[in-house]
Amino acid sequence: MALTDDDVEMAVRDFFTPALLKEFIDLSDRLARIRWGARQFKDSSAPRSVRRLAGEPDAGCLTRWKHAPSGFVYEVEARTGVRSGLVTWDDVHKVVEARLTPVRYGALRAAVEAAAAHEAAYVPCPGPFRSVEIWESEFHRTWARRSSELALRASAALDAVCPAAVAQPALF
Repeated sequence: MALTDDDVEMAVRDFFTPALLKEFIDLSDRLARIRWGARQFKDSSAPRSVRRLAGEPDAGCLTRWKHAPSGFVYEVEARTGVRSGLVTWDDVHKVVEARLTPVRYGALRAAVEAAAAHEAAYVPCPGPFRSVEIWESEFHRTWARRSSELALRASAALDAVCPAAVAQPALF
């Protein structure tokens, strides 16, 4: 069976993290997108799959991405059978561009860059502190709180460009 329009939009949305979406948007042309896509599958040894959430089309079914030369093959294991089809990087680009505006791009870029800068400031051990407890109370808790805030902001920017098929309730 062929993929539905919802399947293609969900394939695009679920493929990206905020940082990957920014990278993809910043690519200059079709060839760069194809090379970038090939690297995404080459660098990852784990299979790419997601189970659809409650309220989404075919809730609970397993979806998979498999590398293809010009994009990826997306499979949906629905109760009525497996739907599968090729989604090219040009198709992905069209889905992203349909909702991309300068304001949404600016919000995505700012959120991704702020999260990356914050991540780079992480101190992985209590080296400059007297004890683990002081490190945790004086550094790690505030760092983790800010990290969560930045991750939520980046996720909201991703949602603005690639919204979920069915809006999910906020975690907080």
